[in-house]
Amino acid sequence: MAKSYEVLMGAAGRSVFFRPERQRVRELLSRDARPQLLVDGVHFPLFDISMNGVSFLADADSEMRKVGEEIGLTLVLHDEVVYQGRARVARAETEFGQSIRIGLGLTTGFLDLPEFRRRDDQKQLEKDLLEGPEVRFRLVPERYKVEMAKITHFLKFYKKSLDYHESRYRLDRPGDSGVTALAEQTLEAIRDRWWEMQVSASRAALEVLENRDVLRATKEFTETVVTPLVLESPLGRRAYTKPYGYPGDFQTMLYYYDNQFEGDTAFGKLIHKFFVNDYPLGAGVRSRMDLIVHLMEAEHARTQSRDSNVFRVVNLACGPAREISQFIERIGRWSGGISWTLIDQEEEALSIAYQESRSKLAVLESRGRLSLLNLSFGQMLSDGLPLRESGPQDFIFSTGLFDYVSAVKAKSLVSHLFDLLAPGGLLAVGNAVAPNDVFWATEFLVDWTLLFRTRTEMADLATLLPENAEVSVVAEPLGAYHFLLIRKH
Repeated sequence: MAKSYEVLMGAAGRSVFFRPERQRVRELLSRDARPQLLVDGVHFPLFDISMNGVSFLADADSEMRKVGEEIGLTLVLHDEVVYQGRARVARAETEFGQSIRIGLGLTTGFLDLPEFRRRDDQKQLEKDLLEGPEVRFRLVPERYKVEMAKITHFLKFYKKSLDYHESRYRLDRPGDSGVTALAEQTLEAIRDRWWEMQVSASRAALEVLENRDVLRATKEFTETVVTPLVLESPLGRRAYTKPYGYPGDFQTMLYYYDNQFEGDTAFGKLIHKFFVNDYPLGAGVRSRMDLIVHLMEAEHARTQSRDSNVFRVVNLACGPAREISQFIERIGRWSGGISWTLIDQEEEALSIAYQESRSKLAVLESRGRLSLLNLSFGQMLSDGLPLRESGPQDFIFSTGLFDYVSAVKAKSLVSHLFDLLAPGGLLAVGNAVAPNDVFWATEFLVDWTLLFRTRTEMADLATLLPENAEVSVVAEPLGAYHFLLIRKH
């Protein structure tokens, strides 16, 4: 299961001074663990946990704020006490004025997280062996089962056909070109039917979204029956296995940008190409890149008449930052200077972004400076960006981060980014569009949860800003992503 962007550690996980890693309970343990935290006998919602402490949520008017206070602590998993001892209040932080997150440091013993996970896994195994798939299978709506049967048969039919013809092609035409041609021919023949099936699956999935138990059972059913069929595609495998803890990492974005028939088999190439080229959220990645490059060009032109001739840009959660290299290639040379600050939690993403952009600057002999900031998504959302010493920014954009951020935190982050703008500067925030007919493939097929937003919900992210902020919402040309555009006056 994907980790929430708000808990991904990134650079923070490689700090010089070791501190036991904190993990969100929902990422460490299954729902069946039913974690219970008792503080002096009173139940509180457990937030995160480490070997030497926990944090929990309390009401905003709670009196338990005194740092240094020692309390009794009990932790229960699977209705069994796994820790009982003493702890001291280490911190109390207000969470957006709605609640208090209280951090506790143990003064006796420690929390054996590997043992907790092992015990939870064992309990899960015992449950699976006892219940089998029937209990959860009964929760899946009949209409949804019918749609999955159609999709499974459809994919298996073409996989069987392609596997046979691929072996024939490889004998007649050594190399990969014949297999790619086979995948291309098949895609032309099936794309409309495959798309219609996904739309039908999305509509059938609507009825399961309101019930968590039904949703969970339906996703498990999909991942058992259909998902294995798309794992031959590099994109499907990357999104589902999540080697960096989340599906939309820099390599996934590179797949979208490159838009090739990638994969080891004809069937894998077919599925991969469909999702990077035909699927709206995939094609929309390239379309939103073009929109950002266009906006960057316009903002660059706007700033050229002022006394300061340095155009300052921030790319938040930049990934490969293809927008920057495309801008450089499109503009070529320019007067004055440009200072780009690229921010991401993955060092490898920043390395790719730097190499691509730096090489374009060198070839075109353009004047530009690249600053890289390795910052975790959790830090971005909780602490903001340490950019005030860099001066006001002319253009700030984020194309994908807000797809994963709750409305409350998104509003706070928008307000923080707005404060970093220079007078006249522009903030552009992207988000996948709601409503849509595409959510089944991400949410159910590869366990890729996105927070889709309507135009109204996008505009609402600017409600904490001053009244004179100029706010609008536009869609990139393909209509898969909204962009909240905010001008500072």
